[in-house]
Amino acid sequence: MSSTLINFGLILFVILTWGYTWVLMKESLRFMGPLTFVGFRFMIAALTLVPISLWKNSNRTVDYKFLDYLLVGIFQTVATFGLVIFGLKYVTAGKSSVFLYTMPVWTAFLVHFLLREKLSGSKWIGVFLGFAGIFFIMGWDTISTQSMDVLFGEMLIIGAAISWAIANIIMKKRLVGQKPYTVTGFQTLFGSIILVVLATFFEGFLNIRITPYSLYILLFSGVISSAVNFSIWFYLIGNMDINIPTFSSMLVPVFGLIFDWMLLGTRLDIGVIVGGILILFGIYRVSKS
Repeated sequence: MSSTLINFGLILFVILTWGYTWVLMKESLRFMGPLTFVGFRFMIAALTLVPISLWKNSNRTVDYKFLDYLLVGIFQTVATFGLVIFGLKYVTAGKSSVFLYTMPVWTAFLVHFLLREKLSGSKWIGVFLGFAGIFFIMGWDTISTQSMDVLFGEMLIIGAAISWAIANIIMKKRLVGQKPYTVTGFQTLFGSIILVVLATFFEGFLNIRITPYSLYILLFSGVISSAVNFSIWFYLIGNMDINIPTFSSMLVPVFGLIFDWMLLGTRLDIGVIVGGILILFGIYRVSKS
């Protein structure tokens, strides 16, 4: 099996599981405070990955870049998911996923202007199609009259998208060649420590209503959605054209909306179908070039 086929299989796995995770994040607010959820989600991820990293690296010299791991942890774990979970208090799971996954657009602009990796004309077409697809999925209600609470939640999640893009740039610029499980393990460790401290201060320690479902939410979100998926993500960022995984991730909100409709009963309209088609064409343009 070719490495290209494996990479695209990994992208598909990440897209599906991250789409489903939006439902779990929304549901988590029924059982625990928002900072408590993201803090313990990423603490579980760190406790899964850091021992693996230390064991894998035990027989060789490793250049641990702890300051860079901390920077990624602040932007990727603390800022991105801290802003997202608070935004989910006001915005539906599916629409929240759409806002966060404007991230590829922000990444493309940052790569273009900060790393001087110029986008070709074909890739700019992909950017436009992807953005148009996101607009269709958002629907007219996103820009029409709505409550200030909803608008505030949307702004939080757009801020999270920009923070995620910054984390991608740090990864691409400073951590290429590092093992994905090492980067993911330590960035989630540093980020989760900050989040747990904040959760303890603002929400109280272990403010969780324990049920089988709440434990499932934490374990799936921590192990699969965080430990496994971010290891795959950073591997793809380091081994492919950065625009292919980032623009492929535009499909996550499509599945986020579908899972939101199937599991939480949120209305699914024609804009999702049109937007999904436009996003697929955008990904094709970016990948083909």
